[in-house]
Amino acid sequence: MKLLVTAPHFAYFRNFESVLVELAVQGHAIHLAADEAETFGGHALVERLATSYPRVTYGSVPSAAGEPWMPFAQKVRYAIDYARFRAPRYADVPKLRLRSAERAPRIVRWLAGSGSFGTAAVARGLRWLERSMPRSAAMRAWIEALAPDAVILTSLTFSRSSAVEQLKAARGLGIPVAAAIMSWDHLSSKAPLHIPPDMTIVWNDVQKREAVDMHGLAPDTIVVTGAQCYDQWFERQPSRTREMLCRDMQLDPSRPFVVYVCSAMSPVPTPLEPHFVREWVAALRASSDPRLRDVGILIRPHPERIKEWANASVDGFENVVVHGGTPIDRESKADYFDALAHSSAVVGLCTSAFIEAAIVGRPVLTLLLPEYRMHQDGMAHFRYLLTVEGGLLHAAPGMQAHLDDLSNVLAQSRGREARNRRFLTAFVRPQGLDVAATPAFIAAVEQLARMPRRVDPRFARATAAQSFVGWIAERTRSGLGHWLMMDAIDLGRARSEEHHEELKRSIVETRARYYDGKVRAKEAQARAKEQEHRTKEWSKWRRSLSARKQIARLKGELKELVGFK
Repeated sequence: MKLLVTAPHFAYFRNFESVLVELAVQGHAIHLAADEAETFGGHALVERLATSYPRVTYGSVPSAAGEPWMPFAQKVRYAIDYARFRAPRYADVPKLRLRSAERAPRIVRWLAGSGSFGTAAVARGLRWLERSMPRSAAMRAWIEALAPDAVILTSLTFSRSSAVEQLKAARGLGIPVAAAIMSWDHLSSKAPLHIPPDMTIVWNDVQKREAVDMHGLAPDTIVVTGAQCYDQWFERQPSRTREMLCRDMQLDPSRPFVVYVCSAMSPVPTPLEPHFVREWVAALRASSDPRLRDVGILIRPHPERIKEWANASVDGFENVVVHGGTPIDRESKADYFDALAHSSAVVGLCTSAFIEAAIVGRPVLTLLLPEYRMHQDGMAHFRYLLTVEGGLLHAAPGMQAHLDDLSNVLAQSRGREARNRRFLTAFVRPQGLDVAATPAFIAAVEQLARMPRRVDPRFARATAAQSFVGWIAERTRSGLGHWLMMDAIDLGRARSEEHHEELKRSIVETRARYYDGKVRAKEAQARAKEQEHRTKEWSKWRRSLSARKQIARLKGELKELVGFK
């Protein structure tokens, strides 16, 4: 079996590493391809896979950025997101509406908000534009040259990725395509799957309902496998003792410790999470409860939010450490797992690390605060942590209630909580806690590769509709069309550029006035010197006309005439 697996960048493959390794062990050929330059350490991951397994290769997805219609296509995709989140079912999810509105072209916002069209009609028009968009010849040629038996897209819910182009190219060639849902929030908060793949691989029945209800996918095209990305944590054992970990992390081994796992919240909240974490640490240290006052604290920044810690510090607090990175290689995975395994509890705001903490058997706590509501119970996937099989989280409405929860947890034994087991069985391993998801995922891939090849005529050849949409795209590159397709980010950039141009003009004018003043000053100085010279010459000439000088000159001339010396 020959597979093409794509992602936004190589680090995303860490969520599918168990699947990729098992497929490689079975001797299947796998080509891993990424859209973007690597910034999270993923290059080492794919290099390690390619070195260990000769039939694993990797490279870059051909860029469609140079296609003349691509900027328009990108705008259309962001507009489809906007139309999705304007639906009534998302009325209580302000974060998604805010985020999508920022990228939606102004004409789409106007039409969706007008009484004449409305969101539903605009959404239908946008989906037609997407289906009729010109094709990327480079993408088709690339997939055709690789000749895979199946294509697995891990980023079809990412509007910024080229996965839609890959889907169209593969469908046009008759190659079976699967969307592999990478994380817990990708069906509820990302781009809609408006062009259905042949198969969609999901974790659980919750995601299957999302795929049907939110994306309109046919139930018989959805395969529930469990969350393969978490298989690695179920059987793993700590690489060192608790005492060794505390020594390595510079924590007091005589005290229990709590792990605080940071989030990647967007738009960035106020206050920034590092500032909240400092308040949280201060509250623990100010507590009258010795369990809280003396507990060790290991803070793990989110890999995508490291810069937020540049102006934040927990200096001044004893037994508090900030440490951690992306768990992508052996050492970083060991640091991450050992920290969870040896901790007494895990605390955070909104992160998938809650699920990993539950797998390790740790109690998971959070605070439901107004300033973070948009990112917590204002998001569907976070609510699953509160509701699925009674919920996973110890969720407190404020700081004091949270401190009470944490104190109670620290006072209990370290056994797995019943709520933990119920949630994991429903959300992570629906076939049972002892049944890994990776084999089910591989079985789904094998089923995909056996599907008969059916060329989708919509994507197999150029059509009149594609030519028409290409013409529209060309009209949006300048003039009125460009103005109508501008979004809030474009407007902000335009204002910034205009301000920059005004600043440049001001600087140029100031310099011109300065140099003009210098020239005029030099000219004035030259004129003054010239006038001074003329005045001196005039005075000299006037003095030469005095009677005494004239008489003296005549005397001299007479003496010369008579030869008197």
